[in-house]
Amino acid sequence: MEIVEKVKALLGPIADKRGYFIVDITYKREGGQFVLRVVLDKDGGITMDECAVLNNDLGLLLDKDNTITEHYLLEVSSPGLDRKLKTDRDFVWAVGKKVKINTFAPIDGKNVFFGILIGIGQGSIVIDENGISAEIPREKVASARLSI
Repeated sequence: MEIVEKVKALLGPIADKRGYFIVDITYKREGGQFVLRVVLDKDGGITMDECAVLNNDLGLLLDKDNTITEHYLLEVSSPGLDRKLKTDRDFVWAVGKKVKINTFAPIDGKNVFFGILIGIGQGSIVIDENGISAEIPREKVASARLSI
């Protein structure tokens, strides 16, 4: 099992118990060291103190389980104001909020869309750009995030 999947399996019950949901988990080499980055949120937002407590708790759990054998840096954080939108849950959560969507290929001559996310359909995202509805196929989305 991949490290990210192992971390997700260990973290899932703790996050659920505390009312958090996992936004993203990455594990990669950065600047000569491995970094395990865990991004969490909860209804109403997660605080820095909650992130610090979870960082300690998760670090102890990972060490006890020996999930990662090499030296690594653990970062637990909130998604921030310009949070990435990746999963259906993220997009459902962001309905009614301003978003920026970049596409792999132009759609109607555009690669960047700014507007209010008004819904997600079967395989697409629908935004309102200044009163004009734009439907963007999910497979064409290179990145999506809240717009601040």
